[in-house]
Amino acid sequence: MKKNTGKPARRLRVLQVVDGFRMGGAENKLWELIERLDHNKYELLLASVGPSGPLRPQFEKLGIEIFDFCRRRAFDPRPFFSLYRLMRERRIDVVQTTLLWADVIGVTAAKLAGVPVILSWETVSHAGDAFHNNLQRRSGYRLAMACADLIVAVSHEVKQSLVQRRGIPAGKIRVIHYGVDLEQFHPNGRDALVEKRREIGLGPESFLIGTVARLEVWKGHRYLIEAFAPLAESFPDAHLVFVGEGTLRPELEAQARALRLAHRVFFLGARQDVAEWLNAIDLFVLPSISEGLPNVLLEAMACCKPVIATRIGGVPELVQSGENGFLVPPGEAAPLREVLRQVLAHRAQLNRLALSGRATVESSFSLQQQVAAFEETFDTLFARKARR
Repeated sequence: MKKNTGKPARRLRVLQVVDGFRMGGAENKLWELIERLDHNKYELLLASVGPSGPLRPQFEKLGIEIFDFCRRRAFDPRPFFSLYRLMRERRIDVVQTTLLWADVIGVTAAKLAGVPVILSWETVSHAGDAFHNNLQRRSGYRLAMACADLIVAVSHEVKQSLVQRRGIPAGKIRVIHYGVDLEQFHPNGRDALVEKRREIGLGPESFLIGTVARLEVWKGHRYLIEAFAPLAESFPDAHLVFVGEGTLRPELEAQARALRLAHRVFFLGARQDVAEWLNAIDLFVLPSISEGLPNVLLEAMACCKPVIATRIGGVPELVQSGENGFLVPPGEAAPLREVLRQVLAHRAQLNRLALSGRATVESSFSLQQQVAAFEETFDTLFARKARR
């Protein structure tokens, strides 16, 4: 946790509102942000308006006050009024919401409570997300965002989507890219590679292709398996490893068996040692069909791994094909297969791509830069409101 020697006259009271403690990217990034914000400048509180989950103990370790306002049925006004009372009683200066249900009730409660600064953190907005399948969600979101001072988008693509698909004025959106912790994600040497590969019965001479993502349809794992299958015989030293758990695991395992790849594809489930596994692979592939700005791609590049990713969301803002990785169309196995074939046949180029990827993250996508941007946003907006 970051600490300064000097203290301001009064810390800003910042209430983070999140839709539960599930094992998701947005929830993990929120935890990371709260942990890194300057606790000498900000008095941080957290309110959950969703179900508990595996990340709850992780948030508790931050040592901040946590309030549970989970709804008990589809329409339950109590979380809204609980938030309103908390904001009034604690005289909250800044409210930031994360995920849709938190956006809707957190922003409107903050407006009614007279909170000076109200922000929403948008991590993804695409044609296939749940937002677009429900009129109530669309209406509630638009009403809430009319009350917000600012929406923080994780990429320029998400900003464009908010403007085009959700009707948000562009001037109300600021892009703050995700940042990666360069102290946690970095190259860690050959010994760790050997140790991790030993867990799945592989030696250091094998070529290991990996991805880290929930095993769900939108992550596109099946396209990677399909793309790899025709190459397996030509490149007998190549293997796939999937880190992550999800509802699609039985189907993906069946696909690997049907293609006679069961001995070449490893499913590790959810892991706490993601950085070690990123360092154990030779090539990172993210075949998703929908993303905002995938944090795991930043983590892989920070570990100095060459990457192949689909051209979706904010990914092209991070990966320049041929310079620090490769981009392929989403939802197609054939283009991915051809890039994999080139990579496996010409492995000498991978070190250059890996070094370029690490340099990209260091220069433009560090966690330090992300946190500093949020702090500057809090301070600037509050100062502007105070002058008024």
